[in-house]
Amino acid sequence: MQQYFSDRPLAVGDEYIFTKEQAHHARDVVRLDEETVRLVFDGKGYFGTCRRKGNEFVAVIEREDDDDRESAIDVTLACALIRREKFELILQKAAELGVNRIVPFESSRCVVHARSEKAQKQKERWEKILLEAAQQCKRSQIPELTEIVSFKDLPAYRAEVSCAAYEAAGRDAVMLSEAAAGAKSVTAVIGPEGGFAEEEIAALKENGFIPVTLGSRILRAETAAIYVCSILSEMGEKR
Repeated sequence: MQQYFSDRPLAVGDEYIFTKEQAHHARDVVRLDEETVRLVFDGKGYFGTCRRKGNEFVAVIEREDDDDRESAIDVTLACALIRREKFELILQKAAELGVNRIVPFESSRCVVHARSEKAQKQKERWEKILLEAAQQCKRSQIPELTEIVSFKDLPAYRAEVSCAAYEAAGRDAVMLSEAAAGAKSVTAVIGPEGGFAEEEIAALKENGFIPVTLGSRILRAETAAIYVCSILSEMGEKR
């Protein structure tokens, strides 16, 4: 079943007119006709039967979807800028794994740096990746994507539990699942390819972030981000 996000309120009995891009996807890519689709507005899902209507593609909304597909944990993933294809992989998987917001940031060891002349176009591309991933996995929310911020701005995104994955945390460091146990909101910080500088970890600790270990192996930045999202996704599943 395909899913599409609506930019206007929906109600049972309404006839939803697909946007040009949605209609192209439904008609020409997945070739839907007289099939059920899931439509979402503001976190609420609806089921409707889609069909062609003249030059338009529409769905008649038949019933509400009461299935809550969002995590019980409000997750913020603060992720340092890394190479484009790897960062975009993180965006896709974070959306699939239930992350609520993503905060891209620059730190001292980032190889990739924000370029103001490309910022808007880049953000639009990233938002499209999040939209498509949220539709594919039938989420009820599209993750929020903030502007690219500086490392020093991260304390503004603290949660009930705030932590930073640190490869030099040591054998006595807590695992993420221990640090986040019972929390309703979690902010997880992932560094760049070169990791965090010692002074950056010290600054995070001073601001209430807990250094956590992700195990005995050194993970790539994109692997660490997906690992963290996976753990918090399982912890946030409603039983």
